Amino acid sequence: MRSKKSKKNIYKPVTQQEWKVKEQQLLFSEESLLPQNLPHLKELRQVHNLSAIFDECHNYIYANEGLLKDKIFHEIVKLLTMKLYDEQNTTDGILQFGITSSEYRSILAHKPGNFEVRINKLFNTVRNKYQSLFSDDSLKLKPLTLAYIVGRLQFVNLTQIPGDIKGEAFQKFVYRHQRGDRGEFFTPYPIVRLAVEMMAPKPNEMVIDPACGSGGFLIQTISHVCRNNPNIDRRGYIQKRIYGIEFNPDVALSAMIRLAFEGGTGTEIICANALVENEEFNNAFDVVLTNPPFGSKGKIEEQKILKFYQLARKCNKSHKGDWEVTRNVLSGQSPEILFIEKCLKLLRPGGRMAIVLPDGLLQNITNSHIRFWIRSQAKVLGVVSIPQEAFVPYGTGIKTSLLFLQKMPSDSEKVFMAQIQKIGYDVKGQPIHKKTNDGKMVRGESGLPIVDTDIDEIISEYNRFKNGEYEINKESIHTVPEKSLNTRLDVQHYKLEDRKLLEMLQASEAKLLGELADILKETDDFRLASNGEIRYIAISDVDARTMQVVSYQIIKPHEAPSRATYRVRTGDIITAVSGASTGTKRHATALITEDEDGAICSNGFAVLRNIHGIEPLFLLSYMRTEYFLRQVRRLMTGHAIPAISIEDLSKVLVLVPPKEVQKQISDEIAKVLSMRKEVFKVGGRVIEEVESLVGKMIKA
Repeated sequence: MRSKKSKKNIYKPVTQQEWKVKEQQLLFSEESLLPQNLPHLKELRQVHNLSAIFDECHNYIYANEGLLKDKIFHEIVKLLTMKLYDEQNTTDGILQFGITSSEYRSILAHKPGNFEVRINKLFNTVRNKYQSLFSDDSLKLKPLTLAYIVGRLQFVNLTQIPGDIKGEAFQKFVYRHQRGDRGEFFTPYPIVRLAVEMMAPKPNEMVIDPACGSGGFLIQTISHVCRNNPNIDRRGYIQKRIYGIEFNPDVALSAMIRLAFEGGTGTEIICANALVENEEFNNAFDVVLTNPPFGSKGKIEEQKILKFYQLARKCNKSHKGDWEVTRNVLSGQSPEILFIEKCLKLLRPGGRMAIVLPDGLLQNITNSHIRFWIRSQAKVLGVVSIPQEAFVPYGTGIKTSLLFLQKMPSDSEKVFMAQIQKIGYDVKGQPIHKKTNDGKMVRGESGLPIVDTDIDEIISEYNRFKNGEYEINKESIHTVPEKSLNTRLDVQHYKLEDRKLLEMLQASEAKLLGELADILKETDDFRLASNGEIRYIAISDVDARTMQVVSYQIIKPHEAPSRATYRVRTGDIITAVSGASTGTKRHATALITEDEDGAICSNGFAVLRNIHGIEPLFLLSYMRTEYFLRQVRRLMTGHAIPAISIEDLSKVLVLVPPKEVQKQISDEIAKVLSMRKEVFKVGGRVIEEVESLVGKMIKA
């Protein structure tokens, strides 16, 4: 029992300057930096550098204890749990998680003191309350190390730190210590918030994240529901409505702790492989929010898992163009594909889900059957394109999108499409703030700089769309009739300006490129030749401005690169179908003349042959216009190496004007090509004359 006198002396208000000293304190080089008494709850302050503090604690333990990162992780987790518990359970405002200057002197003198006794007692209390969280029965750090960590954290208010700062710090902390090799990448807070706000879980809805990581989606869900329902029983809601599954035990531990200190018990998180069939959870949830591990690190190959998934079976395309799932189980399947099906299994009929997926799943031809299956099971509510740099600070540059689905039945008739253009931070994770035209920082009512992001606008527009207030037709936010979706689901494919262009071309009776020319599919067997030489045309050998082949390599057949594929003939048109310049003003398109007849070109080109129903030179010029290039960009897939398939190229619309107009333009193009060829000839003669002149001068 403390005396009234001691209670009176314990709480002493901390000035802003004193707080700065405490926040910047790294080492206890002077005992005067420590308080004379244990900290009081009123002395605690919010910080905005929580990640840096976690890093300092890690580095100190690493340097002074020699522990591996997984051991460091567990010790810091113990101390953070003790700190949070102490803040939330103090009865008189006096905190046990703290160290005084006299206690620090005792540690330096290697004398037994109150600090170790008090901290160990606090640990035992926390361990007994949350037995499922701890396997250790004691703290493993030396007293001096404990003193440093406790002193570094004792004036930090972990409970009241804003959710985004605390969530980011926890994610970085877990990422540093527990990032696995299964393609796991933690989800940036703006993406988490966007997904939760758009799905808008209700108090009576069951919510699950089957790949919950450190619990970001679940924590944000709790925040959303409690903020919009101030009279809700927070603890009851969490313990009855919130679930998470995480495969990595240590990451699951982090999620358990976060849930426990939101008001749960920690048992809301299940440490298991969510892909293992569990019928108890099927059709049990109203909302699924998740960012599953991507398959770049390997496929799921366990047959006892794969046999329960339709998307782990071979699919065949029917004569109608549909896809049929066979009984043949694949030898392996990417985890994100299985997670799509798992999420839909978890949902009740009419349930909603938001899932982060790589863009390849939404656009690549090889994944067409996946998208067909998805649309047979659910309606697409929306797609939000995430900038490629969003995940760079978290370990990957994969281009992703948020896909929003509603399990059948659904009466959704339109699809919300948006493109995040301002994520709010750079590739290093540093915030980008709004600035005025003269470069001054824009600040909010609190005086803090405002982050430059369009996340709030997208959320607002989606809410209006959901409420049916009006049609949305903005450059980066718009709607698409559900029935107009084709085999693609990526936002890039449904840009408003491109859809308008297609409507105008169709109204003008434009024709498909595949109707006007044959697109070569047969490769040449030139490599069978034992001798001789070939001329090889690469994309760099085409001058996009003049639409001509300006050079080529002369090589032996066995020296030809693997991309050497098609033999071209006079009158063919070659056009680029892959590479960074495809679909841009530098798009390589050229007419094959008699000078290139018989050459071999790269499969980075498509070869148009037997051109009919249109003047070839008019078609050549049309393929340099923005009307053609915009369609190419719309149909391209891939981000590292963008490309358009031959099948999609054949669908590009070509406006065919009257023959006399075509003839007039063709004659002008023919003159340009002739002049270009004459320039080359003259240039060649000049070089020959110079060589001859120099040769004579040398001999003289």
